[in-house]
Amino acid sequence: MIERIWKKVLRRKGLGVWSIPALILRVLSWGFRLGYVIRKKQTIVPFRATVPVISIGNITVGGTGKTPLVEFIARFLERDGIRVGVISSGYGRESQESFVAVGHDVARMHVDKTGDEVMLLAHLLPHTLFSVHPIKAEAARLLAATGKVDVMIVDDGFQHRGLARDIDIVAFDGAIRRSWWHTFPYGVMREPFDALSRSGVVIITRSNFARELVQLRKKIQSAAPKARHYQAKFSISGVIGRDRRWPVKFLEDKSVFLFAGIGNFRSFRKQVESLAANVHHAMELSDHQRYDEKLLVKIRDMANESDSDIIVTTFKDWVKLGNFDFGRDVCYLSQSIDLDPGEEKLIAYIESALSLRRKARA
Repeated sequence: MIERIWKKVLRRKGLGVWSIPALILRVLSWGFRLGYVIRKKQTIVPFRATVPVISIGNITVGGTGKTPLVEFIARFLERDGIRVGVISSGYGRESQESFVAVGHDVARMHVDKTGDEVMLLAHLLPHTLFSVHPIKAEAARLLAATGKVDVMIVDDGFQHRGLARDIDIVAFDGAIRRSWWHTFPYGVMREPFDALSRSGVVIITRSNFARELVQLRKKIQSAAPKARHYQAKFSISGVIGRDRRWPVKFLEDKSVFLFAGIGNFRSFRKQVESLAANVHHAMELSDHQRYDEKLLVKIRDMANESDSDIIVTTFKDWVKLGNFDFGRDVCYLSQSIDLDPGEEKLIAYIESALSLRRKARA
């Protein structure tokens, strides 16, 4: 409920009923920024792991494409024979139990134990070793102690000061409106733009949806002049059901009932609308939404009322649906990433900076 109200305040247009709540959020944002300044002055000695650590994080709240970038980079490193481990706190899960397990075993766990983002990555990276612990530094220690990884990737680690990183990669969602470039909760910024000076790589994600790409690039390059700068286009590469896969053109003559609990629902909706004949209904849920029987029944009933041909969601949501029968096909849209300049340059930089040696493929 709070998240929905906050989003309505952010999406307000001109003066209106949401102007007073917006003023309150602006005052609160000053306190949030003061907290950032205080934290910045605190001295913390971070834990340094015995193997190199890459962080993939952001400076905004909500989804920026961090998790797809974790999978993207891990997959290319593993292609070169480098053993990759992924560190996560398992955000949004009910359990606080820690574990170290390989991806194909994690994928068989319950999402309440892993968290949705770890579950998603486990399906995509079945041979990657995962370490999940409420404290990321401890997760790194446990993972390094296995002796089975050459490099570790931290999912959402840019603000985590307890763990030393060798490379900080920051994703910034290009679809975020310029009017939202304010400190949370008046805007979406966890930290001001100058925090990007700590980064080694900045990737503008969803650049194909950026309304003010030129201004954003200038803003980021000014804040992080020494970083390497990339742009990433996220595109739909396939429609995946429980038992089969279809090409993207499968949606061209289909009516869609859409639902998802992600940080940037509007960008996802625009992607689907550009592919499908019609989106009968688009149901925006809270980020990291938990799905119980009541909610699943509600989605099924609403899809029945709209008489849509197919139900569409994200992979992040799909892994939490279990075997619930929606009475029609329910699928997720797989994504591909087009990096500019190419992924070869980014992977070569990572391998060179961390002295990771490519190994002959089996």
